Order: sequence, then structure tokens, then C-alpha cells
Amino acid sequence: PSRMNPGQFYALPQSPQTLKQLLMIAGFDRYFQIAKCFRDEDLRADRQPEFTQIDCEMSYVHQEDVLQVFEDMARYLFKETRDVELPAKLEQMTWNDAMKRYGSDKPDIRFGMEFVELMDALKDKSDFSVFNEANYIGGIVVPGCAHYSRKQLDELADFVKRPQVGAKGLVYIKYDENGTAKSSVDKFFTQEQLQDVKKTTNANNGDLVLILSGDNANKTRVQLCSLRLEMGNRLGLRDKNTFKCLWIVDFPLFEWSDEEQRLMATHHPFTMPNPEDLHLLDEHPEQVRALAYDFVCNGIEVGGGSIRIHDTELQEKMFEVLGFTKQQAEEQFGFLMNAFRYGAPPHAGIAFGLDRYVSIMAGLDTIRDVIAFPKNNSGRDVMLDAPSALAPKQLDELQIKLDIKS
Repeated sequence: PSRMNPGQFYALPQSPQTLKQLLMIAGFDRYFQIAKCFRDEDLRADRQPEFTQIDCEMSYVHQEDVLQVFEDMARYLFKETRDVELPAKLEQMTWNDAMKRYGSDKPDIRFGMEFVELMDALKDKSDFSVFNEANYIGGIVVPGCAHYSRKQLDELADFVKRPQVGAKGLVYIKYDENGTAKSSVDKFFTQEQLQDVKKTTNANNGDLVLILSGDNANKTRVQLCSLRLEMGNRLGLRDKNTFKCLWIVDFPLFEWSDEEQRLMATHHPFTMPNPEDLHLLDEHPEQVRALAYDFVCNGIEVGGGSIRIHDTELQEKMFEVLGFTKQQAEEQFGFLMNAFRYGAPPHAGIAFGLDRYVSIMAGLDTIRDVIAFPKNNSGRDVMLDAPSALAPKQLDELQIKLDIKS
């Protein structure tokens, strides 16, 4: 609240996004800052209401230029802090590949167990309606785990049925040392059909195949991702002293929000669409790819950025697709649109979460452990007992009257 401007409020920056773009338009061709940011998000291990970014914006650059600068920084930091040599060139994986192979746009590639689609092998091959009615059937091969007991398999079934995962059930196939298959769906599938699954998944004798299915392919892949990570944890494959980094590229420009019932920007509305997909903006915006990129390490998104829109007409089109009226766009982003009219250089940027970076290098599970005075899971600072109520006198000075809904 502004004492000198009653009824008006400042906003804490979620990101210096539009301001650093204005710097590029003003003629500064490079911007680097250690920036404090504030976000009112649901809290989890890698989120805090207040956090620190290594922030950057650059003019007259291509995507590869930005990636190279921050890849070099990552290589230097890992060498200096952990004596770890990152590869000379980090892998770049498309968002589509990441979802198909790992069910996540931040895959943990310290271990395998990549997804295998089993629609051809299992759909309409028996009377098992769960598979026959599915739009996606996928599995992972867990090496050397055919010895898993019924109790252990029941634990995994309970795990995927938890509300946080949301699967309806789990199917398993165990291949013993002789190659004979034993499955939770033995009464529906012949030994020959189960051997076809073994061939499709490249499973070996002694391996365990875990299978999920569902109506929605991406939703089922996300569930399978949770199962894959759980198996990685159980088998000790997610070593905190091993670091595997990569770039995720070619994100979708938009994603559908069930809550808002409209398309939302996957990153933010200033992200440049892939020029190859511009013709899809009017009729098939959900198919448009973004010139956006995320840096992922050990299954954690450390940072992300994009090529920015620098054309007024294209920016106006983005706002239109996102459901903004011209008046709404002008009210919220008029200062940026006006700046574009003076000529904006091609520019791009990225931001890395400093707290996440440090927590990964320190082998910690939460960024709370690398922040001096963090908030707890309820968003409270227990040291200072904040947030707290304001005294009536302070509220009067700010001309604020509280109306708290019960």
C-alpha cells in the first residue's frame, strides 16, 4: 500500500521481466543482475515466497548464444564448487521427447527406465477392458527386480493410487531367470502375449515391467513419471553426488487451463513463437511451439528463458489469443507496447534460481535449507512471526479498512 497515494498499491516483482526488456529497447545490449523475486505460489521443496534469481537479458542474440553463456557458467560453477566436469556440450531435448520418454518437462536423467508405449502390444489383445478402453498404455522396465514380493508390488500399487499420483491401478509382469512371465493379468493374457511385451520393452530375464494406462496420454505419462522416480529412489539410482544436466527446448507456446477454461502462456506472454509455426496461431494455437528453453539438473528446473517478441503486431496477436481485450492489454502492458513502437531490437533472456542451484550442489532436498530466514510450508517466517496483523494506527495512516471473509 502507498501512504502517499491512498487506495493504490505497489506490486512486489515476480520477475524483472518487462523492465529488463525495456532496458534492451533503451539501448543496453546486456543486462545481468542478482534479483530478488516474490511469488505467491503453493509452497513445495523448490519454492519459497521470496527467492533469488541470476537474471539476464541480451540483445541481438540467437537461442544458442544464450544457452552457451549459461552452459559455460554452469560448467564453471560445477567445476569450482564440486570439482565436477560437465560434458563439453549439454544435451538438448525437445519438450515433446521429454514427455514421451520421461513424462516430465524436467526429467531426471541420472538413470534409465525410459517409457515404452505398449498400445500395440496390449490394447484389444484380450478381454481386459482397462487396456482396451485406454488411450495410452505405457511401461517402464525395472532391471533385476523380478524378485519383488507381492507385498512390495502391493506397496507400489498403493503408491500410484495416492491422490498425489492419481492412477487407478498398476499392472506388473515379472520375467524370471528362465524368462517365464508371471503377471497380475495372467488370466487375460497368454504367455506368448506377455513375451511380446518383453520383446517390445527389451526386458531381460530377471526384470520387472510396471505398466500404467489411462484415457489421457499426458496425464498417464505424468503418473508413470511419479512411479519411475519412486523406483529410482527405492533402488538408490538418484545419487546426490551425481549431476546430470540438460536443456529442454521447443515447449508449447500455450497450455490449456482447466481452472480458467482458456489457453494460458506456458512461460509468459512475451515469448516468441517458433517462426515455423506462426501460421497456426489463428486456427491451432495449441500446436505452436515456443522459442523457449529450460535448464534442468537432476530432475529440477534450475532456470529458464526465451527469445522475446519484439514486434508490436505479433505481441498484440499474442494478447488476443490469450483472451485479452485491447483495453486490458493496454492497461496492463501499455508501457511495453508503447516502447515497441520506437523500435525494439531482437532480444532474449534467461533466469536461474540461485537458491535451487545452491541446494542441488549441496545435495539438499529443499531450498529452505540454503535461505537464511526461510518461510515454512504455510508461508510463515517463524523467526519473526510474520505475516502478522498491523496496528489500527498503521491501517489508518494507509487508509486501509479490513474486511476479512470468514
